[in-house]
Parts: sequence; C-alpha cells; structure tokens
Amino acid sequence: MMKITDEEFDLGVEMERQCAAEQLPGAAKAWATEQDSAKAEGREPNLAVKFSLGWVLSKLESPTQRDAGIRLLTSLEDSNYEHLDDVSYALAMAHTCSGDLEAAQAHVCRLLRICPGHSKGADLHGRIRRKMEEKREQRQNAGIAIAAGVALVAGLAMAAGGGRSRGR
Repeated sequence: MMKITDEEFDLGVEMERQCAAEQLPGAAKAWATEQDSAKAEGREPNLAVKFSLGWVLSKLESPTQRDAGIRLLTSLEDSNYEHLDDVSYALAMAHTCSGDLEAAQAHVCRLLRICPGHSKGADLHGRIRRKMEEKREQRQNAGIAIAAGVALVAGLAMAAGGGRSRGR
C-alpha cells in the first residue's frame, strides 16, 4: 500500500466529514428504529446499526457530535460486537482528528494487536507517532524559548543594576 501525505490524509478526512454529514439523518433514524424494534420484539439491538451511527458521528467536525460518536463506539468495546477491529480503527481515527493523540495511539495499538496486518492501522499508527513527535518537539522548543527569555530578562536586570554600587 502506498503511503499518503498529510495533505492527502487531511483531504480524505474532510471528504469523509462531508459524507458523514449527509449520512447522519439516515443513520440516526436507523438506530432509533432498530432500538424501538428490538425493544418491541424483546431482543438485543443490532450492534452493526449502532456502529454505523457511531462511525458517522465520530467523523463530524462538531465536538459534541464527535464525542457522542466516540461514546457509542466505546460502548461497543465491551459488548459482543464481533468487529472490534473496526471499532478500534474508528476510535483511533476519531481521536486523531480531535487531537487526542494519546487516546488515538491506545486504540490503534489495540487494533494492531487484534489485526497485526491491518495496513490502514499501520499507516495511522505511523502518522500518530509522527504527530506526537512533532508536538513533543514543539513543547521542547517552547521550553527552550521560555528559558532563553527568562535568561535574557535576568541578564538585562543584572546589567541595569550591576553597574551601581549599593549603599552600605
């Protein structure tokens, strides 16, 4: 599989957001209908329908909707839903897009334990690691800049007061 650039990844995410926005009304209605039918028939709801709504919501830009999708997907982790690899990938993508790289890494690592040959998961894992390294470097550079600024201010203060003799 060919690696995609960050720009291509971001474009793909944006296209998925647009599609998810179009799919949301149908997915929400399908889940509501499935819950009602399952209750009326005395059976457990079809978790694939729940996954579909969670996946759609998790792709949206609105933090409220994305968080609702993450909650739905997370609830599937401890259920008898048979496609935990899909759940882990969906959660890793949702957390990556929201900027929670630690949570994204935990889910993509779980995915790769479940499905070691998952090529999209491996690509996402590499992307998450690169983003985490970039953030670490940014924090480190910010720390160096702050320390340099403090040293500069201290040096200026000493220079301004260093030439004066104190009265004894």
